[in-house]
Amino acid sequence: MHMLPPIVIECPECGERYLLSRNSTIPSEEATLFSDGYFIDETNWRTPAIIGCVTCELGFFPQNGKLIAEPDWEEFNKQWAHIKKAEPPTAGSLALELRTRKIMAMDAELAIRKEFWYAGFHTETGRILMEKNEKFRNYWNDSREKLEALLSTTHEESLLLKAEINRQTGRFKECIRLLSAMNNPWAQKIVAQASLKNSALFQLN
Repeated sequence: MHMLPPIVIECPECGERYLLSRNSTIPSEEATLFSDGYFIDETNWRTPAIIGCVTCELGFFPQNGKLIAEPDWEEFNKQWAHIKKAEPPTAGSLALELRTRKIMAMDAELAIRKEFWYAGFHTETGRILMEKNEKFRNYWNDSREKLEALLSTTHEESLLLKAEINRQTGRFKECIRLLSAMNNPWAQKIVAQASLKNSALFQLN
């Protein structure tokens, strides 16, 4: 895959600038993939569904950021390489996002709850809070259930995530039922773990 340089966007509230990968939905061959759809890829990092701004109290959605530059590699290396990569808000900030944004469009709620789900597994701060803070853990579990209810059964990736949440919460038969008509490696691995009654997050590769 030919790698294009990142684009540069600006926070719509404060003007802080961030780098977004142009191929962020397509992990490279070196990426580490997980059963919840999260991936770690130094070459082609994932763009979070909501970006944590270092100077704003609340995050912003990538589609709402102002496009500043779509550089080629020469221009990127000369002018933009020092800009920070876009990252999601911290686990605590995502909880605040959910409490603050009481009325949300479905796509916004899906974005925040998905990043909050990921934060509990894939960030150090989130893992510590899950282990040591019962109130946070209960709120995270409740948010995961609300995310499962929001996920569609008519879109392939949403269905996979819905089935994965059912597996993680011990609803193994429902997980297998949801994926009964799907025949791809990701679905097969989730079904295999559900058949073993394994609810733990696992690595796909």
